[in-house]
Amino acid sequence: MHSKDAQATGTKAHITTTLLGYLERLVALTGPSGSEEDVARLVLQLARPLADRVKVDAFGNVFATRHASGSGARRVVIAAHMDEVGFRVRTIEADGFLRLEKVGGTDDRVLPAQRVWVRTESARLLGVIGAKSAHLLTDADRQRVTPYEELYVDVGARTAEDVTRMGVRLGDPVGFVGDLTELGQGTGRYTAHAIDDRAGCAVLLALLETFRDEAPPVTLTVVFSTQEEVGLRGAQAAASQLDVDVALALDMTAADDTPDTTARVKGRHLQLGAGPAVKVMDFSTLAHPAVRRGLLAAANAAGIEVQHELLKGIGTDAGALQHASHGVPTGTVSVANRYTHTAVEVVDLADLEGALQVLLAFVRQLPGMDLQFISVEDA
Repeated sequence: MHSKDAQATGTKAHITTTLLGYLERLVALTGPSGSEEDVARLVLQLARPLADRVKVDAFGNVFATRHASGSGARRVVIAAHMDEVGFRVRTIEADGFLRLEKVGGTDDRVLPAQRVWVRTESARLLGVIGAKSAHLLTDADRQRVTPYEELYVDVGARTAEDVTRMGVRLGDPVGFVGDLTELGQGTGRYTAHAIDDRAGCAVLLALLETFRDEAPPVTLTVVFSTQEEVGLRGAQAAASQLDVDVALALDMTAADDTPDTTARVKGRHLQLGAGPAVKVMDFSTLAHPAVRRGLLAAANAAGIEVQHELLKGIGTDAGALQHASHGVPTGTVSVANRYTHTAVEVVDLADLEGALQVLLAFVRQLPGMDLQFISVEDA
C-alpha cells in the first residue's frame, strides 16, 4: 500500500472511531428538551480542548469557537441540537405508577412496553411504560391506539411514598432507553435513542477535532443547541448572540426507504447509505441558493454523493439561525434516520462520515465562496 493510501486509510479509521466514540457517549445520556444538563456537561467537556473559546448561555446552548489564523476572516456558525423527544412526570398515582406529559413529538403508537429512564435530581431510575397483557385485551383494545394520557410508567413502586423515597418529583424528565448498537453484523448501521440529533453533535465534535492542530480558514463557531424539539427555542436564543456571515444546521431527517412508507410506491426520497442530504426546503426554512450551491460544490470537491431534501413535515435550527445578524445566508445538511422519534432510530455511519466531509470542504471553500443572493451589479 502506498504511503498516501495508508495515510488516507488511517485517517478514515480514526474518523470512524472518533464519531462512534462521541455518539456512544452522547446517546447514553437522558436529555429531553429543557433538561439537557447532562448532555451539555459532556459536550462542554469534549469541546473545551478543541476550541479557543467555549461558553454556555442562559438557555443551556454550548458555544465552541475556533478562530481563524488571520484577521478579517469570514465567520460561520454550524448548529446541532442536544435535546431529545421525551416526557416529564405529570402525576404520581397513589399505587406508585407515574403519568407522563409529552415533551416533543412522540408517537403514541410506539410508547407502550418501552423501557425509560426517569432522571431524578441524584440518579436515573429504570422504568417501563406499561402495556396491558395480551391475555387481557378486549376486542375494543385491539382496535385502538392507547393515547399517552392513559399510559403509565412502572418503576416497581407499590405506593406513592415508595416513589418519593426513590427521589422522583413532579416534572422530572423521562427519556427512552437505547444504547448505541450495530444492527446485524458489519452493516455500519447503528441504532439508539436520541440519534436525532446527538449524531449531529458527534459530527460537529469531530469537525472541531479536524482543526485541533491547524486553524480553520474561517472563524468557526459550533453551537450545540437546546430545545430544538419544542420549537427551535435554543437556536432562537443563540441567533440573537451571533454575528456571522453564514449559518448551517446539521440534523437528522426522516428516511422513507422502509416497507411501510408510501415512497416505496411513488419513489424513495431519502435513503440510508445514499449519502448526506443537502436541504432544499422544510417548514422552517428555504435554503439560501448561494449556500445550497456552496454545499453541493463542497460535496463534489470531497467526492461525496448527496441527496436532496424537500420535506415540509420537519424543521431544524436553520429556521432560527437564518435570523442571526439581521438575516444571514443559511442552509442545512441532513442525515437520513429511520424510525425518528422512537427508541430505535437507525443511522448509517457512512452518511455521518459523508456529512463531516461535506462540512469540512464547505468550511475550507468558504473564504472564496459567493454568498450573494443576487449580484447588485448584474441586476
